[in-house]
Amino acid sequence: MRRAQSEPLAGEWEYPGGKFENGEDGPRCLHRELTEELGIDAEIGKLVTVAKLRLDSGKELELYAYEILNYTGEITLKVHDRQEWVKLSELVGHPQLPADLIVSKILACDL
Repeated sequence: MRRAQSEPLAGEWEYPGGKFENGEDGPRCLHRELTEELGIDAEIGKLVTVAKLRLDSGKELELYAYEILNYTGEITLKVHDRQEWVKLSELVGHPQLPADLIVSKILACDL
């Protein structure tokens, strides 16, 4: 998904998701975020990986990547302005934010 011009880091490509809210675990957070960002009801599967990245500011970022087993509803872009389905073999070459690229490299190793 590409972040819309009205969003922070506009124009950057990312996996959909977001920050944990109080009391949420990873699957609950992702389910909520996919509902809010894409308007879908997703069945969340197992944790695939956790990408860790230290930003230039010194802040540490952790990106939890989960399987999506299936979903219902039409994808509706709310905080993104574009979506693309990218073949796994082409994923690493697709532009994306640094933490997302870590996840993509891990996924590409499973080819």
